[in-house]
Amino acid sequence: MRVAGLTLLLFSLCSAQEPDWPAVKAEAVQTLVDLVRLDTSQPEGNEILAARYLADRLKADGIDSVIVGPSEKRASIVARLKGSGAKRPLLLLGHTDVVTVDPSEWSFDAFGGAIKDGILYGRGAGDDKSVVAAELTVLLQLARLGVKLDRDVIFLGVADEEAGGLSGITWMLENKRDLIDAEYAINEGGGGVFERGFRFTSFEVGTAEKTPRRMDLRAKGTSGHGSVPKKDNPVVTLSRALAKLSAYETPVELNETTRTYFERLAGVAPPSEAAVYRRLLDGDVSEELQEDLRAINPYYYSMIRTSIVPTIVRGGYQKNVIPADAEATVDIRALPGEDPEEFFSRLKAVMDEPLVDLVPHPVTRPAHPPSPLSSPVFQAFEKVLGERHPGVVVLPRMSTGASDSAQLRAAGIPSYGFGPAKGAWDPGGGIHGKDEYLYVEAFEDYVQTLYGVVVEVAASGR
Repeated sequence: MRVAGLTLLLFSLCSAQEPDWPAVKAEAVQTLVDLVRLDTSQPEGNEILAARYLADRLKADGIDSVIVGPSEKRASIVARLKGSGAKRPLLLLGHTDVVTVDPSEWSFDAFGGAIKDGILYGRGAGDDKSVVAAELTVLLQLARLGVKLDRDVIFLGVADEEAGGLSGITWMLENKRDLIDAEYAINEGGGGVFERGFRFTSFEVGTAEKTPRRMDLRAKGTSGHGSVPKKDNPVVTLSRALAKLSAYETPVELNETTRTYFERLAGVAPPSEAAVYRRLLDGDVSEELQEDLRAINPYYYSMIRTSIVPTIVRGGYQKNVIPADAEATVDIRALPGEDPEEFFSRLKAVMDEPLVDLVPHPVTRPAHPPSPLSSPVFQAFEKVLGERHPGVVVLPRMSTGASDSAQLRAAGIPSYGFGPAKGAWDPGGGIHGKDEYLYVEAFEDYVQTLYGVVVEVAASGR
């Protein structure tokens, strides 16, 4: 009887660690709906609305939190579950601000949080309130189930990510680092890809990202009548400079993330595509190879080089007047390890236009190293995803965009990105555009995966 009693006790202790998933997922979805209904759009942000909501949710479960920031409206929220201290903390963060909305473009209320046919619609549904809602859910479950932790688990709902993080993660690291200092972080970025019928084809875990290094090109010339051509016409000079930059093929460079990405992708891709990836891995950087890679996916082409993309051109004010100046903005996304000063000097030589000045923009995202694939966090993603979705490849991802992970990695906190899965037919999901949406089933799967990863990384005895 004593052995039976011990067995029953052990079973009860083990089963108590597993959440009631139908109830947990329903709660997580409602949390996401509540967050989407709060208008925290840039440039005002007003993230205090989300911070107060999250504080109330945490307080209801007896979890203390603190709201901090450079101003009352631009507020971030931090909460912590204490562990034994055997290992350094794990930080879970997501940003509570969203990009602005033009209501005339939308087919529904951007802040309505409506759910129809298994799809949740609203600004922030995919970027990034789904991550915030899932991380809050994980924290609440750890507390409710009394999961014993070797690490503190810190929750951060951070402000101002969409504008570069100066009032958010940068401010936190410079002024309140003690609240969020951690050995590792899990943030947005990455996620699964699924086909119709909710069949997963791959998962990506963000381990690296490119760094924004934008610049303006300013061309000077002599103004005059449009009927008299001038050799120093700034519109022409600027056009030549942009054409040269657009034609310039920056060097190809693979790092641990991108090399592993293409190695694993080659193992599951169709033979014709796999051959391209293997040529790249073998050192082929020919123009033909680059065009083959771009034809498969322009994203792959950008992953392996510093990219140069003109985005804005300004010049002139009347159709029959040659202006005295013209200007363009160029969006540069630099690979980890790219030296900005050397790179801008190289671009000046590529343009070879003495009448065009190159003016770098202020830096918001610092240069930073990729996060290692050997860490317990990346390995936990591989393990949990492998158990939940056997046979589906897990890829380390180099993001061509930017996130708060840049500041964390630069501060010595390796950060790993993972979010809800997207449909293969529309990987953007309306993010930063009109009619942003998220599949509820994908979000629910993400919540369960994230819980498993956090337990694997932070729970005692792992």
